[in-house]
Amino acid sequence: MPVELRLEPAQARLVFLALTYHLARPGSELDPATKTPVPHGLAEVSNALQPQLRQAVASITLSAHQLERLGSAVLGAINELKVYPLLEPRPPEEGGGRRTTVAGFDGTLRHLFPEVEEDPDAATALIEPLMALKRRLDGALRQAADEERPPGPSRRRWWQVWRR
Repeated sequence: MPVELRLEPAQARLVFLALTYHLARPGSELDPATKTPVPHGLAEVSNALQPQLRQAVASITLSAHQLERLGSAVLGAINELKVYPLLEPRPPEEGGGRRTTVAGFDGTLRHLFPEVEEDPDAATALIEPLMALKRRLDGALRQAADEERPPGPSRRRWWQVWRR
């Protein structure tokens, strides 16, 4: 069952940063078993979110699989942000910024959060809202799983013998 997420502008930018991290990794949109492209991956979520980044509220619809993958992408972006201030800066003739391990991550980070250009330590301030977003995604994933589970008889706890 698809889940609709409504995101404030700062949250939408954080999600887009996580999507950039995910999509820059080789093979991120391939099915691990068959090595074929997944039919509904995070690339389509990124394409849907990008035009909404400047709106007051962005809305994206995700499947359970996409929610799970986005949660993984958020964790990867958090790891990248933790080390960002420690990375070696690039010379201005190479475009400035930091030498991140993920192609395009630094440019997207500096575009979405310009304060990181002046103060690389500002990147670590983004970790807390990303963790809050991850918790929100986990809650939405649990809710989607609960809705998909067929209703069954409630199990009685063995120690509650007085409820027989």
